[in-house]
Amino acid sequence: MQYVLAVLYGLVFGIANIIPGVSGGTMLVVFGCYDKVCGALSLNFKEIKKNIVFLIFFGIGAVAGLLGFAVVIKWLFGNFPTETYMFFMGLIAGSVPLILRNATSRGEKFSPLCGVIMVLAAALVIYLSVLEKSGVVASAADVEGIGAFALFLIAGFIAAVAMIIPGVSGSFIMMLLGTYETVIASIHIHSLNFAVIIPTAIGVVAGLVLGARLITFLMKKFRLWVFAAILGLVAGSLYAILPAGFGLNIDTLIGVAALALGFMIAFIVGKHTEVERD
Repeated sequence: MQYVLAVLYGLVFGIANIIPGVSGGTMLVVFGCYDKVCGALSLNFKEIKKNIVFLIFFGIGAVAGLLGFAVVIKWLFGNFPTETYMFFMGLIAGSVPLILRNATSRGEKFSPLCGVIMVLAAALVIYLSVLEKSGVVASAADVEGIGAFALFLIAGFIAAVAMIIPGVSGSFIMMLLGTYETVIASIHIHSLNFAVIIPTAIGVVAGLVLGARLITFLMKKFRLWVFAAILGLVAGSLYAILPAGFGLNIDTLIGVAALALGFMIAFIVGKHTEVERD
């Protein structure tokens, strides 16, 4: 039974990492296997040996969740782009209370410097989004050659580091960097785009291995600064992923309902998620 549960945990973790605004790290906390997985990712061989069977079955479930749900997301973007983006906006906004609880769970309070970091992070996201929408900066779909390889590798690395943090979504980071749709579109059982998949996979693996150690260090030394930057990124992303079809039309009206649904889902999940207090 424990192996079946390991596969199910991995499946949910994989699906969570496909959906912007939903945190894979949060799912690990909810299932009580955060330490097991992070111990393995940080190449703690003692932990790997101790939990090797669990990790194998968990990995099988995670891969199945990632590949299977990617097809669903691709279909949603192709048929309901405005509604899908607004649903994701709701998920992202609804995750803010959980991020705040994680940030202040040890009794610490945000300083004025944290406010500055938050504003700068939000401003950076909005600025980059404006440049991309105005055509000054190319989108991920327009980048080719070595530039594309580097972009997908870096985006995969940053997203993987982010997904380790409970309350933070790796897919949200990829959406923020403009690579999310291209990566999702590249994953199809009949037509895999390895020019996108390979650099992204390299970045993700490197990010998971190095990120587990990096995040541990940053959270110990600059915990509130990290969360302030995350909150700024989240705020800025709500503008960055605002769909092109947004306006007074039926798609937007349905999108508003989707946004509200996404917010409620993320808020309720966050409300029932325990946060780390030591």
